[in-house]
Amino acid sequence: MIVKDERYICITALKLVKKNLKYSDLQEMLGISAPVLWRYIAGVVRPTRERASEILRTLIEKGVLRRVITKRLKLVDGDVVNMYSLVYSTDILWLASIEAYYHFKDQQLEVALTTEVDGIPVGLAIASMLDLDLVVAKRRKELGFSEFYEETYLSRDPPSLVTLYVPRESLKRGSRVLIVDDLLRSGRTLKALINIVKQAKAEVAGIFSLVAIGNEWRDVIKDLNVRIVVLINR
Repeated sequence: MIVKDERYICITALKLVKKNLKYSDLQEMLGISAPVLWRYIAGVVRPTRERASEILRTLIEKGVLRRVITKRLKLVDGDVVNMYSLVYSTDILWLASIEAYYHFKDQQLEVALTTEVDGIPVGLAIASMLDLDLVVAKRRKELGFSEFYEETYLSRDPPSLVTLYVPRESLKRGSRVLIVDDLLRSGRTLKALINIVKQAKAEVAGIFSLVAIGNEWRDVIKDLNVRIVVLINR
């Protein structure tokens, strides 16, 4: 289990949420007076560890962090998700990493595995929060390595064959792996990452994604008995 000072995580979450909610909203939601909340957010005092854990639990289980993230979601032509507004916002990355911490802190994870390009900011934020090694699957072989796990799949948009490469020495046998993605749609990239983990004889221990579109991707994980966290389902 990851051991972090949840007072710091709690105060960070409150500061980010306060950008989108009034003190009166937070007071009603948390059952804590507005002046006390102000002192927490301003750094005048810190909550006790017990209260910090309770505030964090309430914010996440009531979906407050997810609602803040959803407000930043932008669509192009009505149905195409503009991920740039999410994956390159430090506020959103903080909120996503806090969600990941809450859901996976007890999973004994060792590695966060993601793909280039837009998966890297999310993967890095979550790996940092959970104290994990970050492994990035790339579409080219990284210089300085001689042996790779590789997986080829058919990308849908545009239609093309894509091969992902992961240096063998970066993914150890038996490692407990959290797969991190920015967007789940067809599930083809997700399946490729799962197969790379299997090649390494490591273990998929969880899946995290900022956004999921539709349900096609669920077919890929129907036989996986792991914790799956998606912040925005459309």
